[in-house]
Amino acid sequence: MPSLEGRTVAITGQRRAEEMAEMVRRLGGEPYVASTVNLGFEEAEDEAERLAGVILGGVDWVVFYTGIGVRAIFKAAEKIGQRDSFQASLESARVLSRGWKSLRALRENNRPPDQEATPATTEGVIDALRQTDITGKRVFVQAPGAMPPDLEDAISASGAELIQGTPYRFLPPEDPEKVNRLIRDLIEHKIDAIAFTSPPAVDNLFLAADEIGRAEELARALNEDVFTASVGPVTSAAIRDHGVEPALESENQRMGGLLSDLAQALSSEEFPAGNNTNLKKENPQGS
Repeated sequence: MPSLEGRTVAITGQRRAEEMAEMVRRLGGEPYVASTVNLGFEEAEDEAERLAGVILGGVDWVVFYTGIGVRAIFKAAEKIGQRDSFQASLESARVLSRGWKSLRALRENNRPPDQEATPATTEGVIDALRQTDITGKRVFVQAPGAMPPDLEDAISASGAELIQGTPYRFLPPEDPEKVNRLIRDLIEHKIDAIAFTSPPAVDNLFLAADEIGRAEELARALNEDVFTASVGPVTSAAIRDHGVEPALESENQRMGGLLSDLAQALSSEEFPAGNNTNLKKENPQGS
């Protein structure tokens, strides 16, 4: 049976963190729980109303990234008394869903997407848009926080007009000092592996590292000394955005599967048990 063999594994998520910690223990590892995310978020009502107004004004493509974003914009359209007109505007546009959460939210609001990104990443969104000529078209993107630079570049290069925004913002971690300790312990080789289960978990960790002037050191540690594991392609893309190449991307994209895959990988002869210098990857990105 795969085993973590006493290795320390950092858990960065908030949802089901204790459950993940218990799984790490069952797999023979030592959990290090330090959530870099906060499940709470603040709706930006003025921005949501602006974005609803953009769609009401007429667009050719509507790209939804998140379920939260879908619901916030529909809610704003209802608040300003334009729900029916908003629905009609969406019917006139081609709607693209980035992932299953936005897909579910669109179905809940009686506007299933015309197309789903495959894979459910920014690359998948770009591929979907490239399948048709969007030159001169108005493309609305409900961004997942910051606008993905690759998508912005691709839309601009196509000659389309981009309108984008996000109607919410995630709150910072509840315990910033615990996140700072995590950064120090990663850099000082006190942690063997780290499990990322969402892009905000990655982004917030690097934002905190940047604030204390240690972002470059953190990226180097995650590339060279820490076994960096990702739950799926969307999270992997966020990790790469910070100059780190994940050592593992889980195939089944579930939290439990991620830890099982991590134990399997670290049970191989390539990573014998011992101190975390055994986890150093050859030719790491950015080294």
